[in-house]
Amino acid sequence: MKIERLIGIIMLLLQRELVSASEMAAMFEVTKRTIYRDIDSLSMANIPIYTMPGVKGGIGIMPTYKVDKKLLTVEDLTAIITGLSGFEQLLSSSDIKKTLQKMKNMLGHENELPATSISLDFSNLAMKQEFNENVEQLHLAIKKQQLVALTYIDRDGNQTTRKVEPYHLLFRNRSWYLQGYSIEREDFRTFKLSRVLELEVSAETFESRPFVLKPFRSSAIQPPFEMKEVSLIVDKIAREQIALRFGVTTIEPLDESHFSAKVTLPNHEAGYRFLLQLGTHVTVRKHGDFYDGFVAYLKAIQDKYT
Repeated sequence: MKIERLIGIIMLLLQRELVSASEMAAMFEVTKRTIYRDIDSLSMANIPIYTMPGVKGGIGIMPTYKVDKKLLTVEDLTAIITGLSGFEQLLSSSDIKKTLQKMKNMLGHENELPATSISLDFSNLAMKQEFNENVEQLHLAIKKQQLVALTYIDRDGNQTTRKVEPYHLLFRNRSWYLQGYSIEREDFRTFKLSRVLELEVSAETFESRPFVLKPFRSSAIQPPFEMKEVSLIVDKIAREQIALRFGVTTIEPLDESHFSAKVTLPNHEAGYRFLLQLGTHVTVRKHGDFYDGFVAYLKAIQDKYT
């Protein structure tokens, strides 16, 4: 859009002394003629832009304007680039790549990206590449307001086909979710992308409905399981997982190698699976409904192999 390009040109010139029209045209993916029209528009808006002819010339903003009205500092741009670099690892969108390159170009050759005290690395996320294609397709479908068909495994393990108006993508706890309007259910629903077997983007478009992003709650994607307080004994290896999920305040030392932890888990397969992933590094401490259910679940697993 023109207004976004005009803002981008201003931000670029606030960071660079001179930028050629050819470089701007390549950066914003328009013609040089369009850039010159944009420069005329900015001049008519009383932005003090000037041009310098010659091989080393270009387009710039008067230094006095730069001092008084500077929008972004090098530190501001570095923070934005850091965030975009992390996001680019999760969603390989051409739009994000272009924006990231524009932000880097705004630093200019004299202001190379400085070393920062923070970096983001999502490269080791499980199954990132497997879901990346679906995320990209959904991202484009949201922008173009295209209907999508999902072959989906619901929370009870049943396979269904859903026709959905996609509105929002959410990344939370190592997983992607799609929030959209289900045509069959006639209501907004949240779909976990790891449960999607097939995804097809339709050429059919839809009229956008009023959509308000609500705070993510586990109950929005999980059934209301009975929750139980569970007392655990964990070793040093399991302590990290407990701390990540429930916080360090739930953990108290027992001896040099073991800790006690009081956590709340669903008295359901979902809670039992969480403990199973910790293997022999965790023990359910007290008998009760959760203990009995967990033991029965373990026995059912054992029976499959006897």
